[in-house]
Amino acid sequence: MSCPKICSVVGIVTALCMTGLILADPAERTPRQTAAREHGGAVLFSVAYQGQLRDVLFNPIIFDHVLVNQGSAYNNDTGVFIAPVPGIYQFVFAAQLCRGNHNNIWNFMVNGDHRMACHAQMPDGDTVLNTCYFMGELQQGDQVWVKQQAESCAWASTTSNTITFSGMLLASEGMSTLGGMYSSGTSGSISSLGQKRTMVSGCDGLSASLLTVVIALLLCCILLLN
Repeated sequence: MSCPKICSVVGIVTALCMTGLILADPAERTPRQTAAREHGGAVLFSVAYQGQLRDVLFNPIIFDHVLVNQGSAYNNDTGVFIAPVPGIYQFVFAAQLCRGNHNNIWNFMVNGDHRMACHAQMPDGDTVLNTCYFMGELQQGDQVWVKQQAESCAWASTTSNTITFSGMLLASEGMSTLGGMYSSGTSGSISSLGQKRTMVSGCDGLSASLLTVVIALLLCCILLLN
């Protein structure tokens, strides 16, 4: 594209954008923007159990000490996390093992099904902090919790917070905290990660950044006029 043509496009697009800004009703734009922020808002939580989980079946473990619960998806009365939007989530469970001979097994549960087992054993007299991770694609309304098998034992004090359950939304439809776009049900969820960027040459020293401005202005007009 020649320089005069590019400059003409820039002028036309700028005029259209300015017209859209003047004519667009702020009251009409606000609901769409608010809805987008709500759909793409952060969902993350971190909770702790204070006390001992000794040789008893807990299904679920109710972590009643809430440290963070942005998005209010975790219920500290039931110990269950409910996915507010479909997407890819990551969960972490950590437990300080009791001293003694225990067959420690915890499970990540999704809608009542065992999705992952965390198994840890230590010699008598030793203890260690055991940490397990689970990542998976959830649908809206899916329920996730941690189950303790009967022979397991973990301990924490009111200040140590060594029995914890946490999770966060990594990517939902159309957005990602990792960058890029996510599409539900596809194996290559984060489509823009690792993509190569190519530069478009201009004329007479005109850089590709001007073309980027043109594209950005076009997108601006499309959003304003929809």
